Amino acid sequence: MCSKKELASPKRPGQEPWSGLGASGHEDERLGCIPAALAGESHQRRIQKILSGIEGGDIPSSASEFEDFFVDLLRAAGNYRGGGQLRIQRLTTFLAHDRAFSTTTLPFLASVAMRIQVLFPQGLKHMTRLRQSTHLRRIQVLCLMAASFFGIIPQNQRKLLRAWGRLRLNALDMHHRGFLEREPKLKAALIYFNSMRKTMGTCWQQMLKDSDFTQARCTATCLCQEITFDGKTRNVSPADEIISFYLHTPAATTFEGPEGESVSRDEVDVNTIITQPLPLPDATVDIYGDITKSDGDLQVDFADMYVGGLSMWEGHVAQEELIFALRPELHVIMLFMSAMKDDEAVVVKGAESFVLYSGYEGTFQVFPPVVPVGSHWSIHGYTPLDSMGRRETTVVAIDAIIVKNEREQYSTPSMKREILKAALGFQGDPFEDAIHATRAGVATGKWGCVIFGGDNELKTLMQWISAAAAGRELHYKAFGDTRLSHMQVTLHAIREKFPTTRDLFEAIVQSVQQREERPNGCCSTILLASSAMGSNNEYDQPRVPTVLGSGICAIPNPGGRAHPTGAWESLRDRS
Repeated sequence: MCSKKELASPKRPGQEPWSGLGASGHEDERLGCIPAALAGESHQRRIQKILSGIEGGDIPSSASEFEDFFVDLLRAAGNYRGGGQLRIQRLTTFLAHDRAFSTTTLPFLASVAMRIQVLFPQGLKHMTRLRQSTHLRRIQVLCLMAASFFGIIPQNQRKLLRAWGRLRLNALDMHHRGFLEREPKLKAALIYFNSMRKTMGTCWQQMLKDSDFTQARCTATCLCQEITFDGKTRNVSPADEIISFYLHTPAATTFEGPEGESVSRDEVDVNTIITQPLPLPDATVDIYGDITKSDGDLQVDFADMYVGGLSMWEGHVAQEELIFALRPELHVIMLFMSAMKDDEAVVVKGAESFVLYSGYEGTFQVFPPVVPVGSHWSIHGYTPLDSMGRRETTVVAIDAIIVKNEREQYSTPSMKREILKAALGFQGDPFEDAIHATRAGVATGKWGCVIFGGDNELKTLMQWISAAAAGRELHYKAFGDTRLSHMQVTLHAIREKFPTTRDLFEAIVQSVQQREERPNGCCSTILLASSAMGSNNEYDQPRVPTVLGSGICAIPNPGGRAHPTGAWESLRDRS
């Protein structure tokens, strides 16, 4: 359960050494993002020499020369995979033809990437259940992205990889899996890099001039913004804005802020959520709504257990990969977050979008943003800064159950798992209550549906219960699915009949049990409708649909059939 948070006195960050915690439980198993220390002195010198040449203006002129350049860097860093051609032809062709990018942004990226050691003097902390928050300066995030772009992220920590098991240190691999061959993914990354040069290039030059990489000094060219948090006022440069990463688990947790502040959050207990009469919040349905344009809301990433999913692969752009393409800075989490467990969720505050998009999967495209007046759509240059130096945009990564047996998703353990997972993600930014007077809503949709094969209506009700536990409204975005045109009316009727989390969960369980008792019964979900729209109330009218969009998932179940009935219909049958 999420209750009022307690804000503790701030302490300066960086006073304690960064240390990782591996699967063995020993301290100091950290990801040291320093190519020199891992590649050997001779290879380190080779990397520095190559990048120094780019920084100084020695730029390849042809696609083949650019390919040789990347091969040299990958070999020097120990990241080159022999026996196969690099998948970078689209990139090398672009670099050879777009001399403006190659002669301005590329040297800037090289300058930042080659200083990874001074930007991460103590390595990069893993995010674990013992260390549940990571705050990176924006210049640090750019450094990791640039280092990945050049192929010098240390990939040869095989001992760490084995010790962590599920931690995919090799996940952020742009050169071998097709990321740079998928036109919209590459285009979004290039727009991000170019935007960062324009936004923080002068601040970076100031840091180089001062030989101080701990903070960018505010000048007439490195423009800062003044922020005030907990009575403390400071100036923040574009390079020193913060992106915060949080790992939420059920246990009561104290999170540390970017300036050493701390805030406590109570235990999140799923049994309490489903047995206590927590009022269901308002739930809105926007038929043509888009999660990525839901300003002010937590924006749900329908995540893989490995956050980021198949973002590095050419042929995959489901909802999570789409979000990561729009917000390239999210990719760095692949370097310090292991696979999520059933009782874990990830929240990221401050990672902006740099492009808009159209399409999905095979039709996915990106283009430069045009934002209407009064909105920001989480777009860089439009999104306001909060009082802790983060941009006001929050992504919630929660992975749903992969449905292999259709009926299994209706079991009580499975439903409790989904409620807990969403309730953890919906905790959001731990410092939200210290910054804002009211809590943001949750912008979500067909979580765990489509590719994962879940029942959309069941998942909607699970998320509604979870939103209640987090004290947030639920804002369902249907992305133009007109089959859900009656969803708002149905949800209103459900809340009239089942106004609390306990009422709703009990109704769901009973409806599932009744379905199971029928020899030919379909266990499609629940059916709040018949009970909610009973014979003696205004909703018992033909104009109210029996099903709130049956077969919404638009994907066959393992038996090859679409889901034949909907969640709300089961509740109707209860009466």
